[in-house]
Amino acid sequence: MTMTVGLVAVTLTGCDSLPFGGGDSTGTSDSMIVEVEVTSDSASATGVRVEVDARNDPERVETTDMPLPYAETFEVSLDTPFPLTGTSVEAIADAGASWISCQITMDGEIVAEERAEGAGATVFCAKKLRIGPQ
Repeated sequence: MTMTVGLVAVTLTGCDSLPFGGGDSTGTSDSMIVEVEVTSDSASATGVRVEVDARNDPERVETTDMPLPYAETFEVSLDTPFPLTGTSVEAIADAGASWISCQITMDGEIVAEERAEGAGATVFCAKKLRIGPQ
């Protein structure tokens, strides 16, 4: 009786595009850069709230009368499984605004952006990260 054993090698490509911990194509990245931005045709927003839901170091910004444009960069460490579950931005236009917008960028890629029209309008951007199809 003769037995044959085969060995199959599988190569995974594109795994660095995962939204959590994939890193760059060289595999040397140890953090993700999350950038948020709020803009308007007005000089300020009556309220801005930002939440970066990082597992090790969640961050929150919440303020009233925020000068615009507002932009902030957050660095999320990738040293834990599923280091970031999501990011959200909410902003309220002041009475003199005709529009307000928000944008979330992760590692240079725009992942969410919205615009709301009118004085006192509220805009909300969010990117929730999950396993599987996005």
